[in-house]
Amino acid sequence: MRKVLDPLTGNWRSMASMGTNMASYDAAVLNGKLLVKEGWLWPFYVSPRGQVYDPRTDNWENMAVGLRKGWTGSSVVVYGHLFVVSELERLKLKVYDTETDSWDAINGPPLPEQICKPFAVNACDCHIYVVGRNLHVAVGHISRLLPDENSDEKWSFSVRWHVIDAPESLSVLTPSSSQVMFA
Repeated sequence: MRKVLDPLTGNWRSMASMGTNMASYDAAVLNGKLLVKEGWLWPFYVSPRGQVYDPRTDNWENMAVGLRKGWTGSSVVVYGHLFVVSELERLKLKVYDTETDSWDAINGPPLPEQICKPFAVNACDCHIYVVGRNLHVAVGHISRLLPDENSDEKWSFSVRWHVIDAPESLSVLTPSSSQVMFA
């Protein structure tokens, strides 16, 4: 049974069926909608599917082609924008542009080489946390770069990475998920 929580009332209610099953998926909430994207599966004959759920209308719709095809990794939402840490190691972060249905690499270095797959990704405020094999953690500080005052350009972003090495005693572990906790 599928349920959705109304955060205003605190009540759960039934929700519409997606109408399909997805394997190896990633999900994010962007602009009040739930985005669910199927992962790439071998052999790569068919491009993954993607669905968007709008809780206001209780309706699922197909994901925009550019969003679906460019979503090639684990996602987080920072500053109201969808970022993806690529499944391919040592690539730059990319951010989705809803107006053009396209992805842009952000300024700054790629994911640090100490962070190897498999990894888990999470975000809090303007930071992206990537926990990799051997439990090394890369913390990416995301900055918004203002366009020139007289320019038609859109916002752009940059990242600065800081790596936190895991203790040697944890070097045989791999992450399955990550949570950002502050004490």
